[in-house]
Amino acid sequence: MEKLQEKSPCCRGKTWVLNKKRRQCSLCKKTWRCWPKRRGRKKNRISNKLLIKYLNNELGIVSKQKNAKGLSSSAFQERMRKSLVNYNDKTPWPDIPTGDLIVIADAMVEYIEHIPHIIYFMFLRSIHANQAVILPASFAVNTGEGYYGWNKAFDLIPDEAKKRIRALVCDGAQSFIRIARENKWVLQRCHFHLLARLKHNSSPGRFGKNRKQAKRILDLAGIILSTNDKEKIIVALEEIMEIRKSVTSKAFRTTLRGFSKHYEDFRAYIKYPEYNLPTTSNTAEVFSLYPVIYNIGLMVFVL
Repeated sequence: MEKLQEKSPCCRGKTWVLNKKRRQCSLCKKTWRCWPKRRGRKKNRISNKLLIKYLNNELGIVSKQKNAKGLSSSAFQERMRKSLVNYNDKTPWPDIPTGDLIVIADAMVEYIEHIPHIIYFMFLRSIHANQAVILPASFAVNTGEGYYGWNKAFDLIPDEAKKRIRALVCDGAQSFIRIARENKWVLQRCHFHLLARLKHNSSPGRFGKNRKQAKRILDLAGIILSTNDKEKIIVALEEIMEIRKSVTSKAFRTTLRGFSKHYEDFRAYIKYPEYNLPTTSNTAEVFSLYPVIYNIGLMVFVL
């Protein structure tokens, strides 16, 4: 079989081997170096120590930090950015826990050129552990945070792990409720989101309107969310519905009626103590504040 010889890049003529790294064109006699050495100063090795300190809240505002070697704030930020990219490139996704699981889910909406971009976050946690692992985030463009978007996001969970999910912790959106019912998952709705909605129209603060009414509603909600006494729960629900009659805000009346109707979804952590459920989805809620998320490899689907 005839051997194929490498052609020179200049004249496409035969290439002569001068030594281990040097080559020459047989036509124009031009020489060149194979695997040329990169010109300029060598790059410093990137350390992840700065990023770890930042994520552990050991640094203040990055834009105001200065390095001990006299780096400016902008140079410090650039070093932090390189550390972040290096961390994301070399850090593998954590393994999914074994045994029965709960999933904690939330989404973040970012508008880029007036087009909504949705990032769906999902965390899996063993029912016997107190730490969750994040799954690769999914990403949708020009759509809302609804049932079909979340359904596609949950479909990205490996089938072996999805079969072991026993409960869903979320903010109580209708899409979550529907998905939980379809998959026969226990639904735990977030207490933080509920209390925030209860305080939205009537604040118990010093300068809030209807302070006494607001404080009473929060006290009644606290009883419903924490007690095992069914009689106290019934009395608290009846009083909330009585207070609702005097509320002028339509949105607040809807909130009170929805809480009274679906209060059991907020008490799943009491009904199913074996699942060790958290009472809030803030694990996923606050994750969007971390800069790591803007550089992770996202699985993209467009609805």
